[in-house]
Amino acid sequence: MYSNKLSVQLLGEVLYRYDITDIIISPGSRNAPLTIHFTNHKEYTCYSIVDERSAAFFALGMAQSKKKPVVICCTSGTASANYYPAIIEAFYQNVPLLVLTADRPENYVDIFDGQTIRQKNIYSNHIYGSFQLSESENEESITQNFLDLKKALHTCILKSGPVHINIPFSEPLYKQTEKIEIIIDKLALPYKSYNSDLYSPLLPTWNHYSKKMILVGMQQPNSKLTHLLERLADREDTIILTEITSNLNSSKFYPTIDRYMFPFGEDKMEEYKPDLLLTIGQNIVSKKIKDFLRKSNLQAHWHLDEFWHPDTYFSLTEKIEENPVIFLKKLVKISPKTSTYSLLWKQLKNEREQRHHEFVAHLPFSDLWVIKTLDKKIPDSYNLQLSNSSMIRYAQLFNFNSKNKIFCNRGASGIDGSTSTAVGFAVADHHPTVLITGDIGFFYDSNALWNKYIPHTFRIILINNGGGDIFKIIPGPDTSNALDEFFVTHHDRTAQLLAKEYNFEYLQAHNQEELVKHLESFFNSSHRPKLLEINTAGQPNSNLLREYFNYLNQE
Repeated sequence: MYSNKLSVQLLGEVLYRYDITDIIISPGSRNAPLTIHFTNHKEYTCYSIVDERSAAFFALGMAQSKKKPVVICCTSGTASANYYPAIIEAFYQNVPLLVLTADRPENYVDIFDGQTIRQKNIYSNHIYGSFQLSESENEESITQNFLDLKKALHTCILKSGPVHINIPFSEPLYKQTEKIEIIIDKLALPYKSYNSDLYSPLLPTWNHYSKKMILVGMQQPNSKLTHLLERLADREDTIILTEITSNLNSSKFYPTIDRYMFPFGEDKMEEYKPDLLLTIGQNIVSKKIKDFLRKSNLQAHWHLDEFWHPDTYFSLTEKIEENPVIFLKKLVKISPKTSTYSLLWKQLKNEREQRHHEFVAHLPFSDLWVIKTLDKKIPDSYNLQLSNSSMIRYAQLFNFNSKNKIFCNRGASGIDGSTSTAVGFAVADHHPTVLITGDIGFFYDSNALWNKYIPHTFRIILINNGGGDIFKIIPGPDTSNALDEFFVTHHDRTAQLLAKEYNFEYLQAHNQEELVKHLESFFNSSHRPKLLEINTAGQPNSNLLREYFNYLNQE
């Protein structure tokens, strides 16, 4: 049985022909035609998640893994507003989400009808396309709906980002039919073409600069890109800086940026700053590198990316809208230039790595010690999801396993959906997933565990330091009398009852010995997902991090 509404039948056919078959549905009445149709169509895989905010981040994680659009579908009213945080994250992270919001008829808006808000274009500031289908079932309206749906799907795929389709429904909502009246035989998937000759004039200018820095931000793993960057890293005039969310791994790169960054004096700034900065990918976590480059008065900054070309360092001179591999294949053919730039950075790298290992070798039990320990313990087979705030900053100081894919919601960098994203990724990916999270983000997003799809291979490592310790790390909040209550928000919560409620195996560690013991079996196979809570409350976490950077920066 299928929905009798032709707009729904048309939508279903278009999605199927574009191979978009994962549907995350949040229960409601106004979206009943969509729910009925998708759940009775054998080609779709449907997931029921009550909390719309969590459902949208769940879909984000699935789309991260599958690298193709995932559908979220909700009822009318504030349900649609709860999608917004994940849509913002998907927008800045270029994750393809197809957002279907059911709505009341247009003439019901602003007449005080229940669950009716100004839904049309609700996400206009953070969406790649907004469309509204017509309820009319005449031939002209069906044709226009078809054209709009094709445009929406092409935009979602080519832009690799969120697209919104608002669908008004008049009652009755639950009428069904045994026959689908709209059948589409075939639709061609869109593909992105590049004008490679457009950027060829830039290539001869590469060697106008004797100090070149390539900085790679957040992106999916890419072995071809790694190989090309390694060839450039062998040159005297070029250094490659990456972050763990760059998913690039080579001993020739500088993967832990914050180890090397410190307040340069004017003379040192001139030595270490590049003449040309080439950036690839998306958001950079390190505030230190942003501050360094913004003060460097760069001669030139090229940004190479298929989607975004932000002027992050206030010096952007060239926007290269191309697949990075295509562009770099040409760039590596240019002869190297003699320079001492790479040697200068290698000396810095050797000094800082020695100091890093000296400091972490004698750490007491603390957040920093925990991350250092986990750095060596994540198995090869696992995907790693990191929450925002303290966890991603600590993780940036270590290399982690080069055989793990590493993700963090750094599009908008909020704490609100890290767990839900990790769960969605775990459901979609054939490799197991582990989430490393802080306590505030975990408890904030606890509805992430409220679904029946979490695989038994999923693991959560919760570092509970009793509050938002990030506010003791960043400068400013500690000068306020409101630090403990309104910034750090101290608490005594543990995850034990949540683990019991959602049928997780639960382990707790309060010291080094307990953690080492639990990690011996934590990643072993089990019939249930596992949650390991590490209690570091009361430890000098923020002080140790400051001491770490002070030790690195000693002359």
